[in-house]
Amino acid sequence: MAHIFVLIGASGVGKTTIAKQVVLNSEYLVMPVGVTTRRPRVDEKQYIDYRFISQSQFKGWKHTGLFIETTKVRDEYYGYLKEDINNPMEHGYDILLILTHQGLAPLKKLYEDQVTSIFIAPPSEAELIQRRIKRREDTPFNLDPDLFGKNHSYSFTIVNNHLPTACRQVGFIREFVKQHRIIKI
Repeated sequence: MAHIFVLIGASGVGKTTIAKQVVLNSEYLVMPVGVTTRRPRVDEKQYIDYRFISQSQFKGWKHTGLFIETTKVRDEYYGYLKEDINNPMEHGYDILLILTHQGLAPLKKLYEDQVTSIFIAPPSEAELIQRRIKRREDTPFNLDPDLFGKNHSYSFTIVNNHLPTACRQVGFIREFVKQHRIIKI
């Protein structure tokens, strides 16, 4: 049975970098391209990093039920299309998603035990501020109040203080969950 792994954490903590590395080094694991209304960053490409669409198009797709989950962050919408999750799972592929904790709830409601959440924490608030400054993303004063995931419950937590180690840990979690699924059957 296919499984969904969800990376959650503050912006700039390394979720996308970790996810891309884990998918690159894994078999039967895909990371669907999300949909967003925000403008692309300098290094982002259409249909590779996101499907960048207008807010009116996003709202239309949402109204017709195309999304499996949506969330709004800083006046921009994000979501994943149902077909981009369900089609690979029907063919035995595990899914790796990047979500907010708000986006996790509807996914868990739909897929229940098929969802494992992994909170990616920064090594420190100072390190996260430096990463955001490098990305030229918001101000240091606009930090997530739940920076270290203490206000929510997640299956696992990883501190990203060394990228290769964090990537290996996500891979280990996936293997652990796969073994646990085999035992449960």
